[in-house]
Amino acid sequence: MIENKNELEHYSVKEVANLLKVSPRTIYKYVLNGMLKGKKIAEKWRFSKEQIDTFLKKLEMKEYPRYVK
Repeated sequence: MIENKNELEHYSVKEVANLLKVSPRTIYKYVLNGMLKGKKIAEKWRFSKEQIDTFLKKLEMKEYPRYVK
């Protein structure tokens, strides 16, 4: 049973690329490298807000570890 609306929200590769201001190819690279987790639904990658947030936290720690508190 779905308890809240956010569980239904999933973003496509193109939407995530636009959100992060990178190319869709970069998103595919992140997926292939295991940095960004997602699910393949009907042969297309989909990402939840939680998965995107987790990815951003990982990226922040990797790119700017001394600035993260």
